[in-house]
Amino acid sequence: MTGWKHLSLVLGGAAICALTTPHAIGQPTVGPGGAKVEPAAGPRPPGGVLGVGLGDYVTIEGVRVEEGKVGTRTLIVESVNGKKPPKPIGIWIENLELPAKTRCVLKGYESGSMIGTPPAAFEAAKEQGRTVGEGQAAWQWHSHFVALIVVEPKGLEVPKEK
Repeated sequence: MTGWKHLSLVLGGAAICALTTPHAIGQPTVGPGGAKVEPAAGPRPPGGVLGVGLGDYVTIEGVRVEEGKVGTRTLIVESVNGKKPPKPIGIWIENLELPAKTRCVLKGYESGSMIGTPPAAFEAAKEQGRTVGEGQAAWQWHSHFVALIVVEPKGLEVPKEK
């Protein structure tokens, strides 16, 4: 293949590579015909339980859950940025042991991760003729709160990063 057909194939391939190659976030690229192509925004993060964006700086207030098998890090949130949610929200506090029967006011952000066994693990095991035991939790999004500042109670502090 020579001439214009070869050149158009090479340039077309280069344009496809330019459009599909990851670039620095926020850096536009040049597409076919010199058109400016903005990078994709990326995947949308899952929603949280607090009614704010994941990573947004918020103030939450509540009291530690005392019933059931919940440990010492589950807070029943009764206020988010000074507003009462339609119903109390239970959320795991990732980096802080909560005192019993004490009102807590925390500033930080909501984040999360996937927990449980992903469907791909079952498919791969099936393909290999083996089984994978299911964990306690189904494959799901698990929200948690990262405390950055403790407003109340006095004396409770966020552990320093190591």
